[in-house]
Order: sequence, then C-alpha cells, then structure tokens
Amino acid sequence: MTATDVKSKSVLEIPVESEQKAKILYAALLPETESIPSDRATSSVAISGSSLIVEIDANDLTAMRASLNSFVAWISACLRMIDSIDAKGPDAKP
Repeated sequence: MTATDVKSKSVLEIPVESEQKAKILYAALLPETESIPSDRATSSVAISGSSLIVEIDANDLTAMRASLNSFVAWISACLRMIDSIDAKGPDAKP
C-alpha cells in the first residue's frame, strides 16, 4: 500500500463572525457537495452556530488534497465577496 492509497477523512471548522455569514457560506457551498466531479472523494457541509463545517472523505491522499484546496479556495472567495458587499454598506448604490 502506498501513501496515495490511504483512505482519509478531514473535517474543517471555519468560524465566521455571525450565523448569517455561516448560512451564506453553506448555501454557496452546498451545490459543490451535490455535484460530484470525482468518485474518489465526497463532501458535506453543515452549520454549527456561527461556524461552517466541511467534511471530506477521500479514497486517496491526492483526492483529499485536491478537495481541501478546492474548498479552501471557494470559502476564501466567498468570504472576500461577503466582505466586499458588507464594506459598501446597506445604502450603497450599484
């Protein structure tokens, strides 16, 4: 057995400022868990208070790394977008 054949599970808990932001992240990431581009890894998202929980199960370390990188990139992009919208304020005009 090689390192790439090791089944693995990762759980990411990402605390955010509010439950509302956690819900926005959840809604944004849920479609990514439902459309599986590979049979080598599965994922799920959930909310716990003001934290987003991402669980990834992978059949090998390469698939785990790819899945983790994808979720971290998506979460980062979503948080930047949320912060950008928040910075404009509720009275901002397009």
